[in-house]
Amino acid sequence: MTCAMQCVLGIGSNRGDRHGFITQAAHHLRQDPDVHLLAEAPRRETAPVGGPAGQGPFVNTAWLVETNLGHHQLLYRLQAIERACGRTRVCHWGPRTLDIDILMDNRTSQIDTPALSLPHPFMAERIFVLQPLVDLVPEWVHAASGQTVLELYQSYCETVE
Repeated sequence: MTCAMQCVLGIGSNRGDRHGFITQAAHHLRQDPDVHLLAEAPRRETAPVGGPAGQGPFVNTAWLVETNLGHHQLLYRLQAIERACGRTRVCHWGPRTLDIDILMDNRTSQIDTPALSLPHPFMAERIFVLQPLVDLVPEWVHAASGQTVLELYQSYCETVE
């Protein structure tokens, strides 16, 4: 058995009952004996980034989880939860009932496969990802940059001022 790792997941919804889908996903996650939901950041409404025009706003949050699963095993479980909540992949970055991404872990893992990239390749460029991460794990180190989550957030804020 591998040692447990902690991961931060980014969660978003901009179609249908946005809060309901996030709550439903948390319920599914709590039913998984291999994944433990430790904390949830406050939910925030945010504008969509990328994708087709005319999308509604997202509700975003992040979850801190602990698991003995490997990264890809966790990803497949999260994709099953997305499907259970009505997620269909029709349009890249299009409207969705639920989106769950593995953002980073406490082991400062770097992964680059067709299915998964860690840390998440766009996390340092998206305030809707950085704010919840600061709420949960401000001291965690971003493996690619060597900066803490808080430092990434501060750098982002400086560039948009």
